[in-house]
Amino acid sequence: MKISSPALPISLLSVLAVAACGGGDDGPTTPPGPSTISISPTTTTMTFIGQTRSFRATVRDAAGQNVTAQVTWTSSDPAVFTVDASGTVTAVSNGSGQLQASAGGLTANAAVTVEQAPTLLVVRSGGDQEGVAGSALPNAVVVQVTDQGGTGVSGVVVSFAPGEGAGSVNPQNAVSDADGEVSTEWTLGGGRFGSQSLRVSIPQGAQTIVNARAVPETPIPDLAIEGNLSLSRDDPSSLETIDVTVRVANLGNAATPAVFPLTLSIDGTVVETYEIDGLAVEERVNLTYTLGPFEAGSHEIAFELDAAGEIDEWTEDNNRASGQVSVATQDVIRVEGTGEVWSREISADSADVLLFQLQVDETVNEVLTIRLAGGSGDADLFLNYDKRPVDQFDYQCLSLTPTTNEVCQTAPTRAGVYHVAVHAFTRFGPTTMTISVGDDPVEDYDIDLVFVSNGTSSQDEIVEDAVELWESVIVAGVGDIDFSDNPAPAGGCGAGSPAIGDVVDDLRLFVTIDSIDGVGSILGQSTPCHVRIIPFLDDRVTSVITGRILLDEADVASLESRGLLEATIVHEIAHVLGFGTIWSDHGLLINPSVGGSASADTHFTGPLATAAFNAAGGDAYTGGARVPVHSGGERGISDGHWRHSVFGDELMTPFISPDRSILSAITIESFFDLGLSVNLAEADDYRLPGSAGAAMDRITGPVIDLSGDILRSPVIPVDATGGWKRVIYRR
Repeated sequence: MKISSPALPISLLSVLAVAACGGGDDGPTTPPGPSTISISPTTTTMTFIGQTRSFRATVRDAAGQNVTAQVTWTSSDPAVFTVDASGTVTAVSNGSGQLQASAGGLTANAAVTVEQAPTLLVVRSGGDQEGVAGSALPNAVVVQVTDQGGTGVSGVVVSFAPGEGAGSVNPQNAVSDADGEVSTEWTLGGGRFGSQSLRVSIPQGAQTIVNARAVPETPIPDLAIEGNLSLSRDDPSSLETIDVTVRVANLGNAATPAVFPLTLSIDGTVVETYEIDGLAVEERVNLTYTLGPFEAGSHEIAFELDAAGEIDEWTEDNNRASGQVSVATQDVIRVEGTGEVWSREISADSADVLLFQLQVDETVNEVLTIRLAGGSGDADLFLNYDKRPVDQFDYQCLSLTPTTNEVCQTAPTRAGVYHVAVHAFTRFGPTTMTISVGDDPVEDYDIDLVFVSNGTSSQDEIVEDAVELWESVIVAGVGDIDFSDNPAPAGGCGAGSPAIGDVVDDLRLFVTIDSIDGVGSILGQSTPCHVRIIPFLDDRVTSVITGRILLDEADVASLESRGLLEATIVHEIAHVLGFGTIWSDHGLLINPSVGGSASADTHFTGPLATAAFNAAGGDAYTGGARVPVHSGGERGISDGHWRHSVFGDELMTPFISPDRSILSAITIESFFDLGLSVNLAEADDYRLPGSAGAAMDRITGPVIDLSGDILRSPVIPVDATGGWKRVIYRR
């Protein structure tokens, strides 16, 4: 069906036709150009002279659209504030004014107020004076009130209040002048000598302290113990001594007598009086005394100067200092030699710690074993040679199973003292603790050698010989790591290394003989890849689990033909085991040069390596701290080798001698310092060059340069299940 449209009148059609031809009026149009201007912010208060504040002018057309226009800024009072062409206002002085922005004949204003806020008190003069007690200081104390920018603030009430016994001031209150300054005369207190103080404050909250020194009219000394007693430890055992350091000073204005007394008291009873040499004015001396052993319990140690009061002093209030020690019982155990077994039943309540001191008369190259077995509860076992650590988790051996079955083994058994601690994680006992030398079997240290890329059969055999050498140097296992739940991916220990998803016992070593940089330059490189940690001790690193060695195939044949390949590989395996690569993790590398000073006196502080260094002639070493480490600041060589200029032909300098390379007891003992049991019988005879009995007096001849042999690859710490949370990036 069609629906027709209604017809339109002819007159309307004519109008529409005219409109369609464009003959109608388009209506009003918007004039171009600025129509309004505004400033943001519209008001501001500035609180210090020199403060700046940025303003923004917005220009719009009649339709409200932003337009670009040249804006001119002016200040109604440049003595109060100025403004630059960008609209940045700078405070000049207190007052108010109008900021005006102009554009295209339009203007807008903002209110600007400068009102200094007193913020600081600055001592301009009269501080740290010296005067006779009870008399006015020679100079007035002048203080300035300033705003945040350091400009003086006038009209502020300033109050002066002497400390207790510090005399009086006149006036006590004053109003700051045009420069913000006030002054007062300070009369020192007459009842005390030494430091006196004056507190200066304003109602707005700022304050400062002015100090002065009151001296007697006739000069006299003032003996003083400065600070607290310094104790080498505050928890000695009943078998240990401690070092106590006391700092004695003469704070007076005359010298002390030629000799004066210092009295030591223990628990209030005088036990010793020392005669101290006289001190000049302002002279100080640190005195250290070895005290103890003490009976178990808590004890007060006190030192007092001139306890009888025979010396005329400024004051005797500073003549005494004391400290407390809490002494734990420690029992002595003595083991005579190989084959002897000591045994005792022990028990303890939760959180108790049992301490034992094991005394050994003679060093034997046998394994020392401490074992806990039987009983209920959870006891943890700790063992450390020579010194008793302050923290039980700093012991060399930590056995922390959830039962009473614990074992610590170490080798060799050394003459001297071992410290044994048994911590009751829960109440435990009765448990049998046994100690033996040489009788208890020890798990061998195993190096699982994996060739990622082989050399010739003879070269591979040399690698195997080097591995066997280190298996004979390190004589006790350090624990398995089971990667089955947390496999390490392929390539995780160098290109081509396979994935690790099994148990590693004790070290897995990946060896690649491939290209590095052609003949010469870098001969080989090595690094640990995974290291063991104690997770609840901030992931403390203990020992290496996996590592890699890369040998340059272009250099291996030459090294083999010259008889140097084995020494090179033995050197690189040492780095994998931790030599120069985990020293910092054990806190044993001091003053490293990489990232610091190239001329740093870098040194290794392991106590056993230091003792071996001294025994090899290092007791006469005067070139710096011991044991000296190669510095220079060069990555890959510095901070990870013995210093060649000191060690000469020793194997672990950066340069191997073609004639001989000596594996010294110093190097072997450095591994004991890292927590590994060692066989000292594997050490070569060695004396430091230039020392008595040395095989050489100076270093001469060509060497094999192992520069760059320590890889900077990241190292991954893992727990007993192979789990890891972080990566260690080497410097």
